[in-house]
Amino acid sequence: MDLTELGRQVARSRKAQKLSQTELAVATGLSRQTVSALERGDISDLGVRKVLRLLEALDLTLVVRPIGHPVTLDDLRPKP
Repeated sequence: MDLTELGRQVARSRKAQKLSQTELAVATGLSRQTVSALERGDISDLGVRKVLRLLEALDLTLVVRPIGHPVTLDDLRPKP
């Protein structure tokens, strides 16, 4: 996943939770402009701490796996 796809996922999750960009920005300590740029795919670099704060605020998690590893049912199963 690249930052463009991450931005699309952030936008989908934010909208599903009925949060504005400003509300998400306040919750994560980022600027609304940063959230907007990420969602538009107009950001080329975003530190891992910022990414993790965004994901946590949206109840999402980051999964690391080898490149080319296909998604399995175990990957999709909710973790306890």
